[in-house]
Amino acid sequence: MADKLAKLSTAETSFSPPQGVHYKHVTTPLNFSDMFFALYQHCFQEWDIQYQTDIRGNAYKAIFPTLLRSSLPIRSLCPIIVRLRTGHYKLNHHLSRIGVHPDGVCGQCEISETVEHLIEVCPKYFTARNRLKFALNQLCISFHTPEILRSTAAAKLVETFVRESGARL
Repeated sequence: MADKLAKLSTAETSFSPPQGVHYKHVTTPLNFSDMFFALYQHCFQEWDIQYQTDIRGNAYKAIFPTLLRSSLPIRSLCPIIVRLRTGHYKLNHHLSRIGVHPDGVCGQCEISETVEHLIEVCPKYFTARNRLKFALNQLCISFHTPEILRSTAAAKLVETFVRESGARL
């Protein structure tokens, strides 16, 4: 249904729902931005219902028990945050677990290259880490990797840290 409505909305400057489509919020013709917002609202509500009723994803639901629009990270942040939280990243520790890296140690420090090492310890990322620490301090978030990754307020800061540091994720 969303594809059909999106095609109709981009083809015309305004539109009404097609015959047989019952969309409770559409009572008058909509312009493109209104249609986009209506589809976003509808999809989010459907996603929230599915999220609450689905029995899969309990590990993720332990981190995010509910879907709140304000708690959802920006789309570009999702891969970074999910990789860091789940441990599926391109750091040597993970690469060693999947048989791609021989020992899993950091080339700079000669200790296991984990997410905690990346964020909290490795001297290679000193400058980016100091910026992250300062920004987290402003938000009253402690500099402890699990807390940083749990915080939706810190998500954008983590993305900035990863980009500034040049870490492979």
